[in-house]
Amino acid sequence: MRRICRFAICMVIVWFGLLELIGMLSLGSNAANQQEQVQASHSMSSSYYETKPLLATHAAYDTKSQQQLDQKKSAAFASHQEASRTIEKAETNQKIVYLTFDDGPSKYTPLVLDILQKEGIAATFFVLGKQVLNQPAIAKRIIDEGHSIGNHTFNHKYEQLYGSFSEFAEQVMKTDEAIYQTTGVRTNLLRAPGGTFTNFDQGYFDALAQAGYHVHDWNVDSGDSKKQGVPASEIVATIKSSKLANKLNVLLHDSAGHAESVKALPAIIQYYKSKGYVFAPITDEVDPIQFKVASKLKWSRPQVTKTEKTKLASFSEQRGREGSMQPEEAIEQEMILHRGTESLVLRRGEYSLTGGFIEVSLSKLTSWLGGSIEFDTEHGELKAFYDGNQVVTYASKGAKAAGTELDHLVPVRATLQKFGIGIAKYVYNDKQREIWLAD
Repeated sequence: MRRICRFAICMVIVWFGLLELIGMLSLGSNAANQQEQVQASHSMSSSYYETKPLLATHAAYDTKSQQQLDQKKSAAFASHQEASRTIEKAETNQKIVYLTFDDGPSKYTPLVLDILQKEGIAATFFVLGKQVLNQPAIAKRIIDEGHSIGNHTFNHKYEQLYGSFSEFAEQVMKTDEAIYQTTGVRTNLLRAPGGTFTNFDQGYFDALAQAGYHVHDWNVDSGDSKKQGVPASEIVATIKSSKLANKLNVLLHDSAGHAESVKALPAIIQYYKSKGYVFAPITDEVDPIQFKVASKLKWSRPQVTKTEKTKLASFSEQRGREGSMQPEEAIEQEMILHRGTESLVLRRGEYSLTGGFIEVSLSKLTSWLGGSIEFDTEHGELKAFYDGNQVVTYASKGAKAAGTELDHLVPVRATLQKFGIGIAKYVYNDKQREIWLAD
């Protein structure tokens, strides 16, 4: 009995000893957490403090000084962009953040550019056409410093943009021209003012895709536009409370009234760096993040018509490669057509860009689609047959008839329409030339 009592007493002593030890460890842990929070708060305050003199003393952007930018910095931007793109393609698990700025350029855009340059990262600017015309030097600086530029329509007025697709398309084309005339660059990147949810129906998506535009929404909203003058601390807190993913498209603004967004930017960048993210600009190779089509729209409007789709698609084809940085002759690039799981690869000489329209080999296209072609020597005509019906006839001018070699370069969209086939989307740039046929 004595042994049992002694054992019980020992167990009680050991138990209380363990409780005391656990309490000490917990206290130490809480102290460490509090210290970490103080350090984080101090770090954020330092970032804000360093930005304030910049906002107060920054001089207007000077075109001549821009031309004398340090070549090493420019090379660093280019190197970073290429590295980011390589990482994205090679490692699907790599964590990438795309910082995007809407509604500029404005007087705040140079401040954003200064911060990005200091941090050595590139971003994406979805610009308004009217602002590009108002701030041409800043728009050019965006391009000169290695950032991507995207189309955000001309005036951002919802009732006009979402009252009819015709108005939306007109603003897209007008902004496209403003960007090109100002910067010499054509862009396929597009963001809908207010985002696509409850604004876009499927017709908007389809028409823009057929014209080659890549519509980008976002999966992180900084909340800097939910009301006027959102404090920088609140913007950073919203960013930090947002869900993390391997691919983040962060919505920010650089337009008038967003000085606080500029103040918050250094802290936002440091936060993502601490989480192991790399930064990259959006390019044609980046798959867009898009909201789903809402069951009910905010707007009452007619459906997108075939004429409206064709007008925008024709504009997009005619603009062709005007914004290319390399001459056509210097590029050996394949054109790839996709239909379901099948693909047709066309090489130099089997396709071209003529008068702004993509033209492809009639014989290659017809054969791939399961049709056949014949050369009518009596009338000098090249004829294509599909599903037992003659669908295309071309005069012999430019056609070749040497044994089985019968060919003619034909406008791809118009010819496919005669086959009863549409184009879902296409990409035509220096790095990628692909067309996806509609089902």
